[in-house]
Amino acid sequence: MPRFYFLIIFLCLSITTSVAEEKIVAKPFLHSYTQAHGDLRKDTIIYRQEKVIFGVDVKINENWSASVGFDLIGMNKPYLKPTVLTYRKDKLTINSGIFFTSELNINQRFWGNRFIEKVAADKWLRNPTADLGIRVAYQWNNFITTDVSLVSGNGYLFLLEKYHPKPAFRVILTPVQPLRLGGYISTRKEKDIFETTFNCFAHLQVSEKWKATGEFHNMVNYRFVEGNKINVMSFHSAYKLQQWLEMIARYDFIKSNKPNTSIERWNVKNDGHEFTGGLIFRCFPTVRTSINYRNKRPLVDNIEKGDWVFVCLEFHY
Repeated sequence: MPRFYFLIIFLCLSITTSVAEEKIVAKPFLHSYTQAHGDLRKDTIIYRQEKVIFGVDVKINENWSASVGFDLIGMNKPYLKPTVLTYRKDKLTINSGIFFTSELNINQRFWGNRFIEKVAADKWLRNPTADLGIRVAYQWNNFITTDVSLVSGNGYLFLLEKYHPKPAFRVILTPVQPLRLGGYISTRKEKDIFETTFNCFAHLQVSEKWKATGEFHNMVNYRFVEGNKINVMSFHSAYKLQQWLEMIARYDFIKSNKPNTSIERWNVKNDGHEFTGGLIFRCFPTVRTSINYRNKRPLVDNIEKGDWVFVCLEFHY
């Protein structure tokens, strides 16, 4: 287990103990994502309980809060996610423990439909959504926020494996209120090979009903293989037809290249275009469901095309 994992746990316990006399407010949470989809080319239907996350958010005092959650991946064994202690004062925020990474968390908020599909970096780059470490963020003014983080580099599923410390830096700009821009860069090393990730994004809240987002992701030397590169572009938009009805559309483009080794392109089966479009219905304050159509058009001729209809259900308490 990573050595600094014990240090973070010790600090969390020490700080929590020191404020134990304060009034503590705890609120449980439960997220459940269920999907069924029909393959229009193979005339088959597949059902799965994709994710169940339960836990508790704790407000310790005006500066300190914590969150402890268990992620039951595919209703298999549970994983801690998230398990984070947060300190906030004025413009400073510090997260320690297992938290959602800077690379993905803001893009997940922009997309806002995890029960339908993962964000592009999570789906195509297979980067972990949460990792063990520490992050310090500071809002300098109304226009710029920055954060630096250091995580184990393995993700929450592989905390017991040999770790590759991954420092990261992110900047978020808000030049005008409806527009938010940002960039992120991180790197980790093994045997003199650096795996580097870079992404940038733009989010535009056109009106209360309409929003649009664009993302670009680049990864170099994936899994520490020299020359293993991948580029991902993702564009998505949402429009509220009614308070209970929303229309969404998303387009992803994925392109990898052949490494300068005998290893084949790791991501060649994913290279191509994918489109998702459909409707989201808010049945109750805690329940959403979606009917959407997806297609995949690979760049490689000998890989089969895909056409699917999905029915997705989210329970969020």
